Amino acid sequence: MFTPDGDTRSARFGGRRNHQSLKEMASDYIRDGVISGSLAPGTKVDQDQIADELGISRLPVREALIELTSRGFVESIPRRGAFVAKLTVQDIEDHFEMTSLLFGLTAQRAAKLITREQLRHLQQLHTEATTTQDLSNRLSLTFEFYRIINHMGTSERLLRTLQFLALALPNDFYFNTSRWPATETVYRERVLTALENHDAEAAAKATEEHLRTCARITIEELRARGYWTDAEAAAAVG
Repeated sequence: MFTPDGDTRSARFGGRRNHQSLKEMASDYIRDGVISGSLAPGTKVDQDQIADELGISRLPVREALIELTSRGFVESIPRRGAFVAKLTVQDIEDHFEMTSLLFGLTAQRAAKLITREQLRHLQQLHTEATTTQDLSNRLSLTFEFYRIINHMGTSERLLRTLQFLALALPNDFYFNTSRWPATETVYRERVLTALENHDAEAAAKATEEHLRTCARITIEELRARGYWTDAEAAAAVG
């Protein structure tokens, strides 16, 4: 999904000028580097190098780093610069556990409020997401499936919290694994069945199990690619 080669990446992102702001271009470029591993955890983000590779000034790169700091992709250290964040196993478990509880709450509420028309829409989205061979389209359909559920079962304040969590680094790591399409299909089906039955408890349970599975897959995939040293991995297990 991501290309670690710097020249290839800069050429790919250079073609986006007409479609997005320079800050968004820089943000996507850095984000892709973090997710792919070409920007390793703890690495200092070289603003001049990125600006040169993208053919832009440093200002949008600095603006991108401010945004990515708020999302947990990088850590800004005064007088030293911005460094790629390194997540612990506990960080990932905590993120998905917190998200699971909030998403479980919205699913529980949605099961009580959902209409036949909304159910038909979710069924259509699930079918399209399951059958499409385009992973980008599948991801968009999956997001829309849960966006509808969240809007049914949440307040504006809770919705803003969910939107913030959805932009966090652990989610990007999860959706960069090879296992997310099959995992999402299984849990969309379970959530949809619970909603069809107006079973609030089952909807919450399916959603919470879904997010905990996301945590497990993310951790297993990062371990497999050597994201943590042997000592860090052993400490996490202990």
